[in-house]
Amino acid sequence: MALGAAAFVGVRYLLRTVPTWTIRTAVVEPTDVRPSAAGRRATGGLHVSSTPAGAKVVVDARARGVTPLTLTDLTPGRHEVVLESDAGTVRRTVRIAANETAEVDESIFSGWLVVYAPFEVVIVEGGRVLEPDGRNQIMLPPGTHELRLANRALAYEAVQRVEVKPGEGTTLRLTPPSSTLTVMASEAADVWLDGARVGATPLNAAPVPLGTHEVVVRREAGGERRFTVTIGTNPFTLDVDFR
Repeated sequence: MALGAAAFVGVRYLLRTVPTWTIRTAVVEPTDVRPSAAGRRATGGLHVSSTPAGAKVVVDARARGVTPLTLTDLTPGRHEVVLESDAGTVRRTVRIAANETAEVDESIFSGWLVVYAPFEVVIVEGGRVLEPDGRNQIMLPPGTHELRLANRALAYEAVQRVEVKPGEGTTLRLTPPSSTLTVMASEAADVWLDGARVGATPLNAAPVPLGTHEVVVRREAGGERRFTVTIGTNPFTLDVDFR
């Protein structure tokens, strides 16, 4: 019994002297799985205004609203911006930078067109004849215009596309293709066109600009014949008889 009591006392002593160990459970916070700012694609903005207001805004062939309009979701780079209204159409190319807002402010009003041609032409757009004013200018809404130009006497017709900008002049120069002139004569002769010698008879398919010209045929034995001819797109043949 003495030994048992001693053992019990010893165990209690050991329990009092051995350090106490505490077990702690680690708490793990959930990881934020949202994409970081560096991982998100940066965008830029665009503010569009016009005079008059209410113009339809088309960006990269996609309608986005009417002016005044602010967009914030454009990728950096070049974008085509079109403003459409009853007053006309304006096209612009805009460069968008990340985290910046570009500005487009357009006044949509008429520009003018000047047509230069070596002969008279009738200018038609959409079935409507366009008449130049005293300064040879045609006022047109801004935008792209498809014009039909014709001279019935010369059998000439062409279609031209022009871009008119607000408040600016656009020049259209016509360069029609040449036609040809053939001159046959009953005697050997030289052929002169508008004061310049172009060859001797028989003159075959000499290139000639479209329009009205003076043709002089001078025979070697003396004497001449004068003609005023209108040469169109079809080849022109002149027969001269000195008898």
